[in-house]
Amino acid sequence: MNNEKYTFKYQPNWTSSLIVWSWTILVGALGVILWLEIMKFKWLFVLIALLFFGLVGLQIGLRRVSVDRNLMIFSTVLNHAWLVIPRDQLELIAPSRGGLQVQIDGNTYHFLMRRKDRDALIKRVQVDE
Repeated sequence: MNNEKYTFKYQPNWTSSLIVWSWTILVGALGVILWLEIMKFKWLFVLIALLFFGLVGLQIGLRRVSVDRNLMIFSTVLNHAWLVIPRDQLELIAPSRGGLQVQIDGNTYHFLMRRKDRDALIKRVQVDE
């Protein structure tokens, strides 16, 4: 068993991603609409732009899956231990179209991941089992 910790980035399934990213884009659109209505430099626009880029950074940076010894830990933006899976209880981990499918206790979770990260995660979980 390997004692190293591996971390990969992911996004939630298609519907959840669509909802979350729509709200984020709404913040950016609000800033653009206000800027076009007023057409003068205001610090409010800088704050809205910083809020927008901050939200984008948080959503990309804080969604991670970590493989550490015998645990898989899926982190979200607000909950850093949203889904903790002991690898001996993992029923299924398989590639799916555009991402990863994980099954535990009869519940199936779908995550969007890059192919390279998905394959590395599956390999890492299966090698250490």
